[in-house]
Amino acid sequence: MTEVLEINTAVLNTLFKAHYDELCRYTFSILKDQDVAEDVVQQLFIKLWEKRSSIGEIENIRSYLFRSAFNMSLNEQKRIQRMPRSDENLVQNCSLPSSDNTSNQLVTNELQARIDEAMMVLPEKCREVFHLSRSEQLSYKEIAKQMDISPKTVENQVGKALRIMREELKDYLPLLILTLVLNIPC
Repeated sequence: MTEVLEINTAVLNTLFKAHYDELCRYTFSILKDQDVAEDVVQQLFIKLWEKRSSIGEIENIRSYLFRSAFNMSLNEQKRIQRMPRSDENLVQNCSLPSSDNTSNQLVTNELQARIDEAMMVLPEKCREVFHLSRSEQLSYKEIAKQMDISPKTVENQVGKALRIMREELKDYLPLLILTLVLNIPC
């Protein structure tokens, strides 16, 4: 029996909460990298939102999500294999247009406050490296030179910061994804 699933923010949020963890475990079993696995699953939900009007009838939403996660994981593996080794762990910084909408501004303010709180959880050196990488957009080499540490240490510190931030902001991931999809500034 097929089900017609109309995807709205409440449905997306419910699907995200119900399947996010198991999809992350599944993609991790394929990719062997927790951060990349989580990125793939988050991207899956973004695509689900973007294609919500063209999805139509789905036999089984869970199967659909897992098949999509499988395909996206394989595509990510191919992309990583084509990528130079040194660029593998780089993550793009999000810079979205601002909005005058009051409700969007409230969401933005709440997210920014939560991100600031999460940043304060980071160890001091880790926070400094992460700030230089994301806010100042310095390369790992530039950060290493400025802080008199190795580029590998910079890479490790950024990875650690991303893991901690992801854990600290896990309850806000659906909101962050919708923020990205709806182009609300973050």
